[in-house]
Amino acid sequence: VRGEVMQMTKTNTANSSKSRLEYYLRKNYFKTGSLMANSCQSAALLGNYPLEWVNCAYRYGKHLGLAFQLVDDVLDYEGNLQTMGKPALSDLKAGLATAPVLFASEQYPNELNPLLERKFKAEGDVETALQYVTASNGIEKTKELARVHAELAMEAVLELEPSVYRDALVHLAYKVVDRTR
Repeated sequence: VRGEVMQMTKTNTANSSKSRLEYYLRKNYFKTGSLMANSCQSAALLGNYPLEWVNCAYRYGKHLGLAFQLVDDVLDYEGNLQTMGKPALSDLKAGLATAPVLFASEQYPNELNPLLERKFKAEGDVETALQYVTASNGIEKTKELARVHAELAMEAVLELEPSVYRDALVHLAYKVVDRTR
């Protein structure tokens, strides 16, 4: 719930691309990361697993959730209504600054910061933002960050005893960053 509230509230008080990105990542934790982390942790607790495994489950869920959200943000640029179930660029059209545009603003601050501040509300803002995101390394940096979180999720469960279940969790983390919908 906290992440959804953060997403709906005014976030343009952050002056720099770094502080905007930090806010975005914190929001993603509260929106998706904590949901997955607490769900995985709860399953381990209810299964009466040792505290070490419970902690591994929490870290796995946290990083899996963050990777999932980052990939979701990339798919907003690369997907379409058929693959995503929602129109492309729906986040930008809703005034939401996600990782691809935030990373792009590091390369094109003069062009993108005014758009970020007005939440892409002026005519042509969405198209202009798309142009700069496409010209930047924003999408690739977002994908790389998603891969980092997927690897952290895998590392968390690799601390568990080898089993088909552990291997399935590793495979799931891989699938999250490799998905197209």
